[in-house]
Amino acid sequence: MAKRKEKPPEEGSPAWMSTFSDLMNLLLCFFVLLFASSTMDEGKIQRIMASFSDISFSIFEQGAVSLIEGPIVSGGVTQLPNIESVLEHIGVATEVNGNNESIAANGAEGDEESKKDGQPESFEQQQKTELSEKELKAEMEEQGLQQSEEMYDEISQMTESYNIDDIISVDYNAQYVTLDLNGALLFDAGSAEIRDDARIFMQKIASIMGKYKECVIEIEGHTDNIPIHTAQYESNRYLSTARATKVYEYVMEQTRLIDKNMKIAGYGESRPVESNKTEEGRAKNRRVSIKIYNPLNSNT
Repeated sequence: MAKRKEKPPEEGSPAWMSTFSDLMNLLLCFFVLLFASSTMDEGKIQRIMASFSDISFSIFEQGAVSLIEGPIVSGGVTQLPNIESVLEHIGVATEVNGNNESIAANGAEGDEESKKDGQPESFEQQQKTELSEKELKAEMEEQGLQQSEEMYDEISQMTESYNIDDIISVDYNAQYVTLDLNGALLFDAGSAEIRDDARIFMQKIASIMGKYKECVIEIEGHTDNIPIHTAQYESNRYLSTARATKVYEYVMEQTRLIDKNMKIAGYGESRPVESNKTEEGRAKNRRVSIKIYNPLNSNT
C-alpha cells in the first residue's frame, strides 16, 4: 500500500508566533514606560509638555473623572494629584480655558514680561515722579501760605480792635499763625498761675481763638535758661508745661473750643527766640506761644 504524500509546510512563521511576538512587544513597551516613569528628568518633561501645548489627547472622554484622587489635566495627559505644583517646580505653567486645562511651557516671552514687571522705574520716570511730588508740595505750601496770610490779617484786625496789638506779637508761615504772649504779663516769676490783671487780656485771646475752633490749636510754654528748682517745679520744662496747661484751662472756660483740636506742649529753654545773654532777650524767651493752624494743615 502506498504511503500518503505529506503536504509541504506553509511558508513563513506559524500564526501563533505572530500573536506571541505582538504580545512580547506590548509587554516590552509597557515595562519601558514603567521604567521611564520611575525617574523624573525635568528637562525632558518640560520639552514633552511643551510639545503638547496645542494638542489635547486622552484615552478618556473629555471631562471624565479620574479614578484616583486629582483631576484629569488636558483631557487625560496625567492623573497625578497636585500636578500644578509639580509643573510649576519644573518651569511649566498651566492655562485654564473653560472646563479644560492646557499645559504650556514658560517661554522667553514670559520671562521677558516678568523681568519687565520687576524692573524699577527708569531714571526719567523717577525724575517725573519727583517733579510731580515737588510741584504738589509747592502747590500745597502756596495754598497754606495764602490761608495763613488771610488768618493773619483777620487776627491783626481783632488785636487792634481789642487794643492789645502793642503787647502781642503775631506772625505766620505756610502752616499756622503764631500769637506770642509775654510771660511776664501772664505769670509771676516761678509761677504758673495767671495773674489777676491779665485775665481780661486772656479773655480777648480766648475770643480770637474761638473764631478758629475748627482748626488745630497748639499752646506752647517757653522759659529762659535760668535754672529753676522748687518744691512745685523741678525744672524749666515742668514750669513751661504747667503754664501752657493753665492757659489751656482758662481759654476752655472762656469759650467753647473743640478739645480734640487742642494741643499742649512745654519746651522750657530749648527753643529761644532771642539770646539769653541779655535781660531783654530772656524776657522775650519767657513766653506762651499759641499756634493756630490753617484749615489745610489742620486737615492733613
